[in-house]
Amino acid sequence: MRAEEILREGPKSELLKDPHVRKVWDLVMNGENLFAMGADRLASLRMELMRSSLDFFRRGSDHYADLFDRLDIVPSRATVQDVARLAIPSDMLRGEGQKPLTIRDLEPGGETFQSSGTTGKDPVRIYRSPLDLALMLKANTDLFEHLYGWVLKDGEGIALFMAAPELRYKLSFVAFVHLTLENKGIELLYGMDLENKDQAGTPWQKLTPNRDNLMRFLKSKKEPKLFFTAPAGVHLLGKRFDDMGALKRAMAKAMTGAPPIRLGKGGMVVTGGGSKGFVDLPPYAQIVSDARRNFKAKDRSGREAPVPFMDVLGMTETLTALIDREGAMDKAPYPLAEVFLMDPTNFDVIDSPSCEGVLGIFNPFVTSWLECFYPGDIMSSKPSSNYYGREFVFQRRLTVQEGWEMQRACGGTLEEMMVKGGGA
Repeated sequence: MRAEEILREGPKSELLKDPHVRKVWDLVMNGENLFAMGADRLASLRMELMRSSLDFFRRGSDHYADLFDRLDIVPSRATVQDVARLAIPSDMLRGEGQKPLTIRDLEPGGETFQSSGTTGKDPVRIYRSPLDLALMLKANTDLFEHLYGWVLKDGEGIALFMAAPELRYKLSFVAFVHLTLENKGIELLYGMDLENKDQAGTPWQKLTPNRDNLMRFLKSKKEPKLFFTAPAGVHLLGKRFDDMGALKRAMAKAMTGAPPIRLGKGGMVVTGGGSKGFVDLPPYAQIVSDARRNFKAKDRSGREAPVPFMDVLGMTETLTALIDREGAMDKAPYPLAEVFLMDPTNFDVIDSPSCEGVLGIFNPFVTSWLECFYPGDIMSSKPSSNYYGREFVFQRRLTVQEGWEMQRACGGTLEEMMVKGGGA
């Protein structure tokens, strides 16, 4: 669906007759106000939504009604620790794993996204109803604009995404960028083509550069220019420029104006998607430092400034991403997303703004399934003066052994589903 169709179909949902769904819809659709509420008010609001969300799923799903009874969870008195007991490891969502977790009256007509498949396992697949797609579009746009510090103006600027257009209907990060820019009337060029589509292998192994779109982006006089890619894309492009001899560099500059790539006033580089199989990438801070030799931008006053970078942690499983504050490498969630860290030794929620632990995410505004899961990351958090009261920094992925221990120790949901499957 196009962005205008999503925003048209979302308000038609029968679920909006439910008081919980109506409340989250109204909050998200007026989401600009959320960023001005303050951390304490937002924390209180998230608790209200957490409890009403659990009540919604208890009423709308036999699976969750039974599960809450088994775990002795009462929605009206639930805590974040209870939510942590309900969370599932991402691996449970591979293949058809989401299906038993969806509500009874799941609305058709939405879209299904999947993980990239670079692990070699069956990818995670998540269905988004038309209502959830509308929430996804609005919430992520508001979060991006707030952290970018600049409202995307209709028809202003140009963007290049180092992906193929077919991935718009497979990967949620590509879909979010595509729909946001489409809704704003901002031209989006795809810098890659997907070749040999019917052959085995992941999409990432079939991408080839679309030179025409790359040239159009580099030559364009529009600003701001937004460059979307995986961290590896920035690193490899910069390395190509650095390795050019003087003659090739002069020829490239004569043909395209680059290097350096001039992103103009308000231009920035947005990365996402992790390493995608690249094992020898430098640390992210080094990628940024190196890239600034070949990417140039101007600040809002028109003066030359270091190119801003924003990294996006957007998993297939989550409706909203965690995005870097401009100029920093500290990520902030959407105001209504409950992000928590757990002690890896006992999987209890750590009640401290400064800590390190296993990342858990619960989004109480999702309506198709109880979006509460562990993506398998270790992150740290620290206090912040921002709307959320804290920011999060990626540390590393869980090891295979840690991931197995998490699946065994943290998931009340997983344990109960296994018991139920065995005929208990």
